Amino acid sequence: MFRKILKLTHKILGLLLSILFLMWFLSGIVMIYHSFPRASQQDKLERQQVIDGNLPDMETLLSVLPDSAQVRSLSMEMYFDRPVVHFRGKNTPETLYADSLQPVEAINDETIERTAAQWCSSPILRVDSMYKLDQWIPFGRLREEFPIYKYTFADDGRHELYISSKTGRVLQFTDKDQRLWAWLGAIPHWVYFTSLRQNQVAWINFVKWSSGIGCIMCLAGLILSIQLAWRNRHKKLFSPYRKRWFKWHYVSGLIFGIFTITFAFSGMMSLMDIPDWMKKAPKEKQDMSRRIPWGGSEGRFVASAYRLDYRKVLEAVDSVKSIEWATWQKYPYYRLTTDSQTINIDATDTTAIRIFLLTEDMVRKEAVKMYGDSIPYKLDLLTEYDQDYYGRKKDRTQLPVYRIIVDDEMHTRHYYQPETLMQRRVDDDGRLRRLLYSGLHSLNIKFLTDRPVLWNIVMYTLLLGGTFLSLTGVVLSIKWIIRKANRFFKQKV
Repeated sequence: MFRKILKLTHKILGLLLSILFLMWFLSGIVMIYHSFPRASQQDKLERQQVIDGNLPDMETLLSVLPDSAQVRSLSMEMYFDRPVVHFRGKNTPETLYADSLQPVEAINDETIERTAAQWCSSPILRVDSMYKLDQWIPFGRLREEFPIYKYTFADDGRHELYISSKTGRVLQFTDKDQRLWAWLGAIPHWVYFTSLRQNQVAWINFVKWSSGIGCIMCLAGLILSIQLAWRNRHKKLFSPYRKRWFKWHYVSGLIFGIFTITFAFSGMMSLMDIPDWMKKAPKEKQDMSRRIPWGGSEGRFVASAYRLDYRKVLEAVDSVKSIEWATWQKYPYYRLTTDSQTINIDATDTTAIRIFLLTEDMVRKEAVKMYGDSIPYKLDLLTEYDQDYYGRKKDRTQLPVYRIIVDDEMHTRHYYQPETLMQRRVDDDGRLRRLLYSGLHSLNIKFLTDRPVLWNIVMYTLLLGGTFLSLTGVVLSIKWIIRKANRFFKQKV
């Protein structure tokens, strides 16, 4: 009886999901190299001018603020050919021209045309005013930007540019090659079809339920295969099936069935948190490890703390596209962004332009602030990757880093990169969360990421195996449907 239930479950779910799984595996191969196109921050930086112009001193810059203003942060960049300053805080103006301290004019057709010209110099073939989302801007939140202007350019790359009429922001920029690879990779893999993706809740539910039900389908098939293999363990023939598609489906299921289950399960976990019963941390602390997984530790903005004139910094560093007044705890610094890097400059040293670096003493004070004397911890300087700090892209996990090893039940680790000021917190819940998604789905496992050639071999083998298993499932489903259809029409005749 149990075997019949398994066979029926595997057959019915296979009819429904085998094509979806084939699509996921094939597109997964493409996703190794090509993701969904987007107008990245790097793309925007490359098209932005270097900060230049008649810049005021700090006192003049803040003189326009009302007495009630509470500045949390400020930054400066170029808006076309003029410098602008952005204030963030309470009772502050949003954006002013830095050279005149006058408000930036509202977005109009002229500014949008100038933005389009920054992104592509080819002749404009067509401009459309969009009031509906399309395949390249399928996200429901972008409805707030309507109308969205879509520029189609008459160039060999067939570039398309999307600009918000509300903010003048570039929302998307694609060419024909990116769109082709997206159709072969990201769109089917992430189910980024406009009709579904524009509804966030429906999209999440579809991916979760389809991958979750797919796990049941694969598990039923794997159990059946193992049972058959055990029954036929003394026979010479490895497969009990004579028909080739059944035989190939059986053999590939035995070999790649577990990976297919973990692939579907980890895809589901990409949109879910691990259940509470699997978490070690108390409920009130369960999200702590994800509150600030990466980024500088920000303190309160105090204008007088920035003793070094920011204009001297801009003169000393080449090709600065943006400058931000930032703080690490009580230590002020300038965060400069160029086309190729981010540089942090100590804002307190008036004698020289000096890189702002985290010191052991600063990190130790951070540890005391977090744990005091109640929980023992150890601080060291890590010069090699460990089990919690690693990655395929080395620029995301730079060495050396300060590491705080906390002697608690969660086996908490903190990592602080002295130059980039990036920080990371890892505990047992975070490790489990990473394993259940990126570990199983992208093979983000240190043993493999330390060996890129081996990672590629294993990933390709598993993806091709899953593709073949899904293909045999699709063929068997189609053959079953054809048989049923032929019987139905014969009965009618």
